[in-house]
Amino acid sequence: MTKITKLGQLEIGLYQDAARQGLTLSQYLNELSRKGDIAEDLVRPDARNSAGEPVDAFKQLLAAAGVRTKGEFAQTGDAFLSNPNNRVLFPEFVVREYRDAERDAVNVLQISDLVSVRVGIDGAAYRTGVITAGQEKDLEFGRVAELGEMPVYTIKLSEKAVNAYKYGGVLRMSYEAVRRTKLPILSRYIGKISRAQARRKVKQGLNVALNGDGNSNPAPASAAAAGNTFTLADIIALQMDGLANGVQFGVITADTADLAAVLNLDTFTGAAATAAGADFRDNGVWPRILGMAPRLAMADSALQGSKKLLGIDTANGLEEFYENGSEIVESERLITSQFENVAISENVGYAKPDVQAFRTKAHA
Repeated sequence: MTKITKLGQLEIGLYQDAARQGLTLSQYLNELSRKGDIAEDLVRPDARNSAGEPVDAFKQLLAAAGVRTKGEFAQTGDAFLSNPNNRVLFPEFVVREYRDAERDAVNVLQISDLVSVRVGIDGAAYRTGVITAGQEKDLEFGRVAELGEMPVYTIKLSEKAVNAYKYGGVLRMSYEAVRRTKLPILSRYIGKISRAQARRKVKQGLNVALNGDGNSNPAPASAAAAGNTFTLADIIALQMDGLANGVQFGVITADTADLAAVLNLDTFTGAAATAAGADFRDNGVWPRILGMAPRLAMADSALQGSKKLLGIDTANGLEEFYENGSEIVESERLITSQFENVAISENVGYAKPDVQAFRTKAHA
């Protein structure tokens, strides 16, 4: 491709070029910079900020365009609107603000806790490879008699395809509102859409983790706790059941009532609590429980009122599949419009290849 030596060479086609390679625009720009396809007076591959952190190509292009998105001297949306060269940067600005807002939850179950891999597909339906249940013991290495058969690990396609669903929303603002709104405020509006859709995705993913993806694969259940609340012994038993089935739970989650009861155990809040418990009391950072990070399952999720703990093996969790070409932002339409309707959407679904990666334990 022709080397980019000035901002006027940034055009809509960059989004399509990035998509064809399965990259975001930011990733694609970083790759172009690495290969020397962007002039160093616009982007330096080794650029770092005052804290010594790398500055990616997109941020450097914003700086070269004179667009200030943060801080006291942040500009308004007119920084993108009034200059034709800057318009092409606006969709990626929206995407980055959307993605950053998805990751800002603390102590709350996030889709990254449930999903171990993302897969791009053509179309809206997906069939994952499923590990035949009950084979863990068969795979243990042992002596094989001469001419004897080696143990076989069977993986087959799931019987039922899983569908992707559209998540998203529209930020509708008048032309004048966009021109006059400070970019940090615009980021706040984008963040509200992002967090709403993130909650929807977590609830959908959690439902698949608990009840399966339609292929008769709900989460297995450990023996129910004896009492009407969970003890440390119950949490240990849940963890040991996971270990016995070849998985390591990295996250434990429950609804508000049950997770609050777990975090209120003397182990974490009693007079003899460990340093982690003391930190919990002082700053609200939830301590890990037997190596598992506690995460709150939001209200009206599939765990609400279930009286269940859910252990999650984050390394072997769900597969999140997304439809190729279902862009988060319709780049071309947005660039050529007056930014009055910022449509943000993606087609996403969840498949469950490993039934043992999630396990529940209930109480009375």
